[in-house]
Amino acid sequence: MSSTDGGTTDPDLSPEEVERLRGEVDDLNNKVEKLENRPARRHRTRKVVAVILVILTVFTVALAFPGAWVRRTTVNTDRWVATVGPLAQDPAVQEYLARTITEETFTALGVEAKVTALIQEKAPQLAFLAVPITTSVQGFVQDQVAKLVQTQAFQDLWVEANRFAQTQIVAILNGGGDIVSTADGRVVLNLLPIVNQALAQISQVASDLLGRPITLPTITSGEVPSAAITKIEEATGVQLPADFGQIVVLESQQLASAQDAFSLANRLVWATLILFVLFFVGAMWVSVRRRRTLIQILTASAVVLVIERRLFIHEAASIVDKAKPENQAAVQAVANALKGSYLRYTGWLLAIALVVLVIALITGPYPWAVKFRGWVRDLYRAAMGAAKGADSSAAGAWVAAHRDALLMGIAAVFVLLLLVLSLDWLGFLLLAAIAGALALGVWRIGSEPAEPGTDQAA
Repeated sequence: MSSTDGGTTDPDLSPEEVERLRGEVDDLNNKVEKLENRPARRHRTRKVVAVILVILTVFTVALAFPGAWVRRTTVNTDRWVATVGPLAQDPAVQEYLARTITEETFTALGVEAKVTALIQEKAPQLAFLAVPITTSVQGFVQDQVAKLVQTQAFQDLWVEANRFAQTQIVAILNGGGDIVSTADGRVVLNLLPIVNQALAQISQVASDLLGRPITLPTITSGEVPSAAITKIEEATGVQLPADFGQIVVLESQQLASAQDAFSLANRLVWATLILFVLFFVGAMWVSVRRRRTLIQILTASAVVLVIERRLFIHEAASIVDKAKPENQAAVQAVANALKGSYLRYTGWLLAIALVVLVIALITGPYPWAVKFRGWVRDLYRAAMGAAKGADSSAAGAWVAAHRDALLMGIAAVFVLLLLVLSLDWLGFLLLAAIAGALALGVWRIGSEPAEPGTDQAA
């Protein structure tokens, strides 16, 4: 008896048993097929999971690194002071402070009204001179204040005031504790000592304006602003506003929301940093081609950093444009200080990412990478041979054969360093000189005529 597939069957088996056996054979074939396809399915699953983890890694890079910079710059007192401390030496900031302090002082003392009243009393027909006289006196006072803000004493006061204000802000945002009381819920940058010194410089003018001798008190940077204002009020007999001589950083109505935002931002920064590590390790672990996955993460992260740097520069310029025209120079100085800190921070991250990326590429199995490693090896051997006094014709012939590639490589490295590093003019000239010397050396070696009988083959 013949079977339908060309085989033979046992004549003693019934048709039902034959069908049962055929069913078992089909089941076994299906199981074998599933076992054979399982590695392929597992491979596809790992590829999909790796892609998802790469995307999540790059997403956390976009959030974690800027957040880490903000926390590193604003929460750390020494770093904050190092960032804003030099602003006291910036001419634009000095001009803004001198102008603002003078305007605030004249407004608080009611100088124009007193000048007008004095002229009305002495010579009413000259009342039209009140505004020009006030402007002249204000210009004189501003010049005196400008001299003060250019002194080392003011720069020391600026650093001390910023350090104290930053400590207050961090302590209050963390809930106050034993460091700072949050009863008033206000954080200020206290410039009263310098305002008081400015008033002392014009004490004779102020005495004439107020109609009585004025002896201003001594005010130190560590004095409570409200107590210092009370002393000045007693000396001048003028009621001053509560925020006189201070730059308000944080108001009481902003305290609760600021504390919540600060707490949330802290948690988010740490969470994104931890997630970045977990996603990165997970992507590398499940990837079936780890080098390619690493290159994808590094390339995407570098692109993200470059985009964020451009956005930061754009936003800084936008903030400057929105400031009042007379304040734009000072705002530009502050923006430049923060921008410089951010660009240095991201510049190092970008440099690390690019260096690791280059290493991952040139050590890979790619044909161009293998050829490049061969060039480097040949160049090293040729250089070592020339250094040991061996025949340099082989080195010259090799350089001549690869001259264009070497020059392009020098140019590419030079441009890459310009993009990554934040260089001043001296650094730029030094880097350009090194690149130029290397290029000139390659050109001269590659252009030298070979000695008679020398093989010109590459």
